[in-house]
Amino acid sequence: MAASVVVVGGGLIGLSAAVHLRRADPQMRVIVLERARVGDAASGASAAGVRAMGRDPAERALALASLARWPDLDRELESSTGYRRGGGLRVALDDAGWAEARATIGPQRADDVPVELVDAAAARRLASAISDDCRGGVHCPIDGQADAGATVHAWATAARRLGVRIEEGVGADALVMTGARVTGVVRSDGAPATCDTVLVAAGAWSATLLGKIGVELPLRSRGLQMLLTDPAPASLTPVVGCFGRPLSLKQLDDGAYLIGGGWPARVPDERVNHWEVLEDSVRGSLEVARAVYPPLASRIVARSWAGIEAFTPDEIPLLGPVRGVEGLLVAAGFSGHGFALVPAVGDILARLALGRDPLHHLWSGLGADRLRA
Repeated sequence: MAASVVVVGGGLIGLSAAVHLRRADPQMRVIVLERARVGDAASGASAAGVRAMGRDPAERALALASLARWPDLDRELESSTGYRRGGGLRVALDDAGWAEARATIGPQRADDVPVELVDAAAARRLASAISDDCRGGVHCPIDGQADAGATVHAWATAARRLGVRIEEGVGADALVMTGARVTGVVRSDGAPATCDTVLVAAGAWSATLLGKIGVELPLRSRGLQMLLTDPAPASLTPVVGCFGRPLSLKQLDDGAYLIGGGWPARVPDERVNHWEVLEDSVRGSLEVARAVYPPLASRIVARSWAGIEAFTPDEIPLLGPVRGVEGLLVAAGFSGHGFALVPAVGDILARLALGRDPLHHLWSGLGADRLRA
């Protein structure tokens, strides 16, 4: 009988792993269990930035490996992700920000991230309407953006085309243990699901599921707010951030601006995918965005929403096998910046499940056991 993998979580990480598994072994039975609909949680609500700049050192090699694949991802998946490589620009509006900008260049270049320090004039050539207070910033030409919804659709469509069975509206209530090995999943619909490997990529709900078998991971859920403005004439190419101020700003193909940056939303109950946008966050996000990019002062908020994301204490992911538990792989705690990493993480998880070269040099600092007691 062919080996089988159950993927718990139909977000981008789980879908990418499923695609890579079927590509590597077309005989493998791969089932994705998604408690709601694919992309309903963090993946579909992502700001969809595709960046290498500004990452933790432990993530840089992984980010570079993923960014190398994004330009060809539409062809690879046979569907549009809305990806475009317009660069990333993180600006400084004060002395403290400018000092931080200068300090970030050396360590990133040492890890092969192609960043460059730009003065105010160069920053305005990249984003002509940037604030007059701009002292300069850091530019990364390989950064870019995609469309979150389109990207979820592209990965899900590719998975189904390759023979992955995606079951929506079906969650995993528990993991089945035989000795020290995970041998299946207790599905929410009561149907049996035995398998050789379980891959838990359930985002904010991973900790609860894993805790039932004694794997305690320090994951905490947060709601992250997004704002979308009315459309405006095209004027902004790079993704814009700001030193010392929470901002991720993109102009979409239709001219609307997408504003993020980690502003919190309220999550009344972490057990369900429910959130409430906070007026203080809306106001604060707009103030920062308009201070950095003044044309936003004339724009109105057309839509606001949030995604529920799992955070680790050090805000970098947990990835790989779990000590003392065979047949289990974990990919969780992407802390609001996992979108760009999806191609490489899916490949790594598939390799681990298949017992092949796991590309450990890309994620050696992200092991799933590193924060366990």
